Amino acid sequence: MKEHVNLRNYQLLRRLRKIRVLIIHPDDLDRKVLLDHFKRIGCQTDAVWPAPEKLEQGIDAVLFLLDTLEAKISLNWMSTDQDLANIAIISYETPDILEQLARLHVHGVISKPIRIFGVLAALTTAIGVAKHEKRLHQRIRTLDETLRSRRKIEQAVAILTKIQGISEEQAYKKLRDKSMKDKKSIATLAEAIIASSSLWD
Repeated sequence: MKEHVNLRNYQLLRRLRKIRVLIIHPDDLDRKVLLDHFKRIGCQTDAVWPAPEKLEQGIDAVLFLLDTLEAKISLNWMSTDQDLANIAIISYETPDILEQLARLHVHGVISKPIRIFGVLAALTTAIGVAKHEKRLHQRIRTLDETLRSRRKIEQAVAILTKIQGISEEQAYKKLRDKSMKDKKSIATLAEAIIASSSLWD
């Protein structure tokens, strides 16, 4: 049992060491605490201030200062990558800050002054939530593509039914057989039928 726990801890540590973290925070004691903590664990960590307009490729998580009193804060980088785990660093819980947290849809929050306890929990949780969101986005895109393909196929079937005077079942079978013969997707063939039909409209 102990060996199993040690193995899990080792695997978690290996995953953490592969994470690339960017800290967007002024150069002060709080930033130093975060940098030292992540580097001690083995995370690839960088810090920058003020916030960049765009992020470098390959960053997995961003810890950023969210402070309405700080004029140098830019959040333009947040729109560049949906796969990022975004963790806000806040000093207080004013209505304005809480409203921004909800609007920005961050994956985690760390409060100031920075304490080591809870930082890794916030990081691992935020990365898990971000990955889950990514899977959901991919699933939605797949469903959208499936629906678009289905509409095209239905339209192509209707065209074949009208032009060739056959049933919908026969039209779909023709599409399917042609798809297998030409080694093309039914949706691709449907697009070709729709395009050729529109030439005669």
